[in-house]
Amino acid sequence: MRFSFGVVASSMFALIAATGRLSAQSAQVTGEVTSSIVVSNPAVLPATPWTDAMYLADRSAGSNYSGVVNLIFNRVGGGSSACTGSHLGGGKILTAAHCVSSGTSLTSTSFTARFYQMGLGWVDVTGTGYAVKAGYNGAVVQDNDVAVLTLSGPAPAWARTYSLASGSILGQTQTFAGYGLVGNGLYGDQFSSSQFTDAAVLRFGQNVFETTCITGFTCATSANAAAGEFGGILLSDLDRSGISSPGTLCTTLGFCSAGLPDFREVTTGRGDSGGAAFLNDWTISGVASFGQSSNGILGGFGFAEGHTCVANIANNSRCQSNFEFVNSQVVPEPATSAMLAFGLLALAGIVRRKRTI
Repeated sequence: MRFSFGVVASSMFALIAATGRLSAQSAQVTGEVTSSIVVSNPAVLPATPWTDAMYLADRSAGSNYSGVVNLIFNRVGGGSSACTGSHLGGGKILTAAHCVSSGTSLTSTSFTARFYQMGLGWVDVTGTGYAVKAGYNGAVVQDNDVAVLTLSGPAPAWARTYSLASGSILGQTQTFAGYGLVGNGLYGDQFSSSQFTDAAVLRFGQNVFETTCITGFTCATSANAAAGEFGGILLSDLDRSGISSPGTLCTTLGFCSAGLPDFREVTTGRGDSGGAAFLNDWTISGVASFGQSSNGILGGFGFAEGHTCVANIANNSRCQSNFEFVNSQVVPEPATSAMLAFGLLALAGIVRRKRTI
């Protein structure tokens, strides 16, 4: 399964040893992948609840995080699952396709988008409208794992509205935010975040996308001068502060950047699926989709994670296709009384980093 706030592979992954200089412009990555915030500071040992202030998002009035929502889905056949989403305005929420669809049919009958403001508490808005990117088939590593949900009522007036990014993405600092499981690079996302309760907490951190991949987990290597134009999946990993951790990005693909300073670097976990990667101007570059795991650890040091690209990147047709799909679903904010008229019912799905109970 995929992480709701990020991606961590659920199957065992095998690192491909690279000898000498990388010459091929792309490489096939093998291993397990799945579809929460995991931090790079090994001294931070999660407790219940985990309250390390460094990673707690500001949810006060007017906060940049006010449009990040905790998504709870009522599943076909019973039970619940959870992901993270972003408010686009016009009654629309951006998330991952695997959160609502198996690739062949809906896995959710309805959902609740939970907005939060300090001093006010939770504001719940339900919905039943789903639009899933054409071609999504439920595979874990897919470059069209994106969906847009339609609310059945208006979002809170104080909720921030986000738009999609344009221009170069690789090498820029991104902010990941999600309501999923928590942990650190030693233990992965193994600790509860109370996502299904009113005690749910939004956590955040930063990372940098270093290359892109296509469906099937073939990725551009450091020998590819146009890595940002290769695929529709934005790939990062979890490094220790100031150190490049060995793993898929460094050992296999040749991208060996050191971790961000001051333990600011994070990766995603289960429940973070569908959460956005934000640039410094708070435009969205990607949607949390999958991640790597080994021996039951999801989100450890050196493990790669992927966001579905939704940015308008020149010469990258896969990213542009997702960008156009999302924008086609967003309509100008209608009057409250007309909000229901814009719902688009379509198959959608929950597959990777969602959480299920």
